[in-house]
Amino acid sequence: MMQLAIASRTGDALDAYKQFFQRHDANLIHALSISELFKKLYDTTISGVIIDLPLVLKSTDTERIWLGIIEGIFPSIRVNWNPDVGFRTLYHNISKSGEENQIAFIEDCHNFKPRALRKDVRQEIHFNVLFWSMEETAEKAQRAYTLNISPGGLFVCTCYPYSQNSFVWVHLRELDQQPVKVLVKWKLAWGEAMCVPGFGGSFSDLEPALTEKLEKVLKL
Repeated sequence: MMQLAIASRTGDALDAYKQFFQRHDANLIHALSISELFKKLYDTTISGVIIDLPLVLKSTDTERIWLGIIEGIFPSIRVNWNPDVGFRTLYHNISKSGEENQIAFIEDCHNFKPRALRKDVRQEIHFNVLFWSMEETAEKAQRAYTLNISPGGLFVCTCYPYSQNSFVWVHLRELDQQPVKVLVKWKLAWGEAMCVPGFGGSFSDLEPALTEKLEKVLKL
């Protein structure tokens, strides 16, 4: 049975999550907060993460950074449940119902190699980067730098982050001459909080040779 992690309220909401995902052959590892989830994932092998939206609204600035790290590594979905309307989700297709998006999320988790957080905890390394959207050419690239990076993803410091769930090209100048494809998992606009602005993203289709280079730099 596939293992998924969930940070959520207890009670009826958690019962609803468990019933839905167990029907689809997924076992849930529960945490009461994003902080607790981050600690559990450090040594727990999972295929994806479910976040109860009310916890996001109550999260601290530190927890939001941790959540960005988690969502940059694992397939993740944000979900809300109440007895009147059932499931509502934030996932790839807003035209689909909550349950349809959750099924799509489960399919993505099946295609993800299960892992723990330990190897993929991001290290504070500052690469100079150029980044641009998939619809643009490299001539439109913006200059930025990485706040942290892991074999699974990175955080790019910029006042002009692209929107969540968009794909961008990122050129890590000190690592390789070829740009890498990155899925933007979350963003923090300038002035939104007392944090460094930018976007967190996961690597998409990272070449094995580049993964090896990155692991050498990170001494993994």
